[in-house]
Amino acid sequence: MLQVNLFAYDYTGYGMAFESGPPSEEHCYADIEAAYDYLRNTLNIPARNIVLYGRSLGSGPSCYLAVKTAQRDPQSKQEAEPVGGLILHAPFMSVFRVVIETGCTLPGDKFPNVDLLPMVNSPTILVHGTNDQIVPFNHSERLYESINEKCRARPIYIEGMSHNNVHSQVRPLFCNRLAEYLQEHVWPSISGTQKSTSMHKGKSRISDLIVDHELDYSEDEYPQRAKLAVGL
Repeated sequence: MLQVNLFAYDYTGYGMAFESGPPSEEHCYADIEAAYDYLRNTLNIPARNIVLYGRSLGSGPSCYLAVKTAQRDPQSKQEAEPVGGLILHAPFMSVFRVVIETGCTLPGDKFPNVDLLPMVNSPTILVHGTNDQIVPFNHSERLYESINEKCRARPIYIEGMSHNNVHSQVRPLFCNRLAEYLQEHVWPSISGTQKSTSMHKGKSRISDLIVDHELDYSEDEYPQRAKLAVGL
């Protein structure tokens, strides 16, 4: 459907990584860096072919990595290689702001996405339900304003959708809009996309989507996910 390969990972202290250590902001950053390092240096996938997908808590590590890839490495002095795209699903401005609007990032706050997004140099799309009772919808509205204008993609705001589900009636719209985002903002930066001969277990490697494991819906609950996983 979206012609992507899917790479999912768990955070330290959660899911299959439950016994790997205590959950923390630093561990979340290390986890996504390890996932990215594997794609870049073991599978040799170009940065422009990688799209980050962070949902809820996952928006923090995804914003962090998007910023890191947009910056020049001071040690190797290599030029910046921003990832091909950033998808944020039900993101928050920062952890403290989910509870109370502080007006600024206070000491001790976690995952300050609103401070990081202006430094992202990759096409960014936001997905949020207007009936989200966990991360209020206005977080995405505020985050959209903080995105560099040249990196803004038309957001997907879904009327009535809550935090933990994508209603069956809007799934076609959801997937179609993501396909539109990839077509308009990601594929053009990948030279030879339609003529790619790079193979990955029998499938053309058009792009790779890194997602945090919070996106892990069952096949019955979200059948499109099974299609995304083909070829992994």
